[in-house]
Amino acid sequence: MEKKKSASDAFSDSGQHPQQEEGKNVRLFRVNPDFLLREIGGEAVLVPVGEAGVFENSVISLNDTCRFLWQQFQTPRSIEDVIAEAKKEYDDPDGVMEQGINQFVKEYLQYGLLKEE
Repeated sequence: MEKKKSASDAFSDSGQHPQQEEGKNVRLFRVNPDFLLREIGGEAVLVPVGEAGVFENSVISLNDTCRFLWQQFQTPRSIEDVIAEAKKEYDDPDGVMEQGINQFVKEYLQYGLLKEE
């Protein structure tokens, strides 16, 4: 496992884990199975397979933080769950982690890399 990193550095490119309340609608997200995470030349990339839309015939390079987040969403997870896991991995002295993860989810949903379950 990697050393803790500063969230202000790690999340600039791209809370707490509350207990799930009974009856509360929790949104879950999962990676789009039309994209496979592979390591090519020591670099993490997403390779489109199947119906990859605008990313067909290309690869998407991921930084270490995006790779971590991609791996977190391999199974359906809430943003809050992923934030809690990220806080175990990264320091967040500037309080930017939650905003960075929310931005990651928003952008990856927009481009079809993540799907809502």
